[in-house]
Amino acid sequence: MTYITITEVRAIVGAQADLISDDEITQYITEVEAEMVRWINTAFVPTVKIDIVDGNSTGRMFVKKNPILSVRALTVNTTSLITPSNVNWTKASGKIRLGVNAEAATFTSGQQNTYVKYLYGMLEESTTNTDTTAAVAVGTTVTVPVTAITGLAKDDWVEIYGMDGKRETAQITAAPAGTNIVVDQLVQAHAIGSIVVKIQIPQHIKKYMLIEAGICCGINAIGATYTFNASYQLGDLQVTKGVPYTHWRESVEKLLKERKMRQSRIRPRPSIMVD
Repeated sequence: MTYITITEVRAIVGAQADLISDDEITQYITEVEAEMVRWINTAFVPTVKIDIVDGNSTGRMFVKKNPILSVRALTVNTTSLITPSNVNWTKASGKIRLGVNAEAATFTSGQQNTYVKYLYGMLEESTTNTDTTAAVAVGTTVTVPVTAITGLAKDDWVEIYGMDGKRETAQITAAPAGTNIVVDQLVQAHAIGSIVVKIQIPQHIKKYMLIEAGICCGINAIGATYTFNASYQLGDLQVTKGVPYTHWRESVEKLLKERKMRQSRIRPRPSIMVD
């Protein structure tokens, strides 16, 4: 998935089409986005993952990726299915716990006998939100009645949470109509008045991606100016234009300083592995 655009990259570095092509910037975007995912150790769109791990004889475990957005399925002791609504999870750390009504009390000790299917990703709330006008039940292809659908569209991801303490992420699977949205799956019931908010890539992560892509463009521009003439002479007329890459060098240096500042503030997501 592409999080930043060619237009945004050109704007941050001042790169015009006569110097750097769209294809070149697209290549930089692809490289930068992949590297950001590797560095931060998470995804920036809700992503499905299945972990197959050892049971630990306790009532809690950690999934391999976080933040955790929803637990879609869970099996303990190889064959014991746990109803997801009976599972509690801590979003930031990726910890899941068997609830008091769960079909098992512990993740039974054993090798590769625990299977968990979940959504994870690092996202933030956007300014697009609404709330539910009726209680919503567990299920697939669930219709969620809301106050308004303004700003919501098919394939958007939303987070639903309310005063009942339940929180999960789901994807809108059809164009919203009237005062309803349809989402792919809900594993928890949600009370009337729960917030439904569209989620998106964190803006500070997106800005960092733009800075990295801008640095790539600036370095490319500096190298591309080797064919430029710094001066020329026509008879008695002599013209000196100066070194053509100076402004690009300044641009890259400023972007490098901003990158360093942001690197000191952005931390990778930890993976908690318990043997």
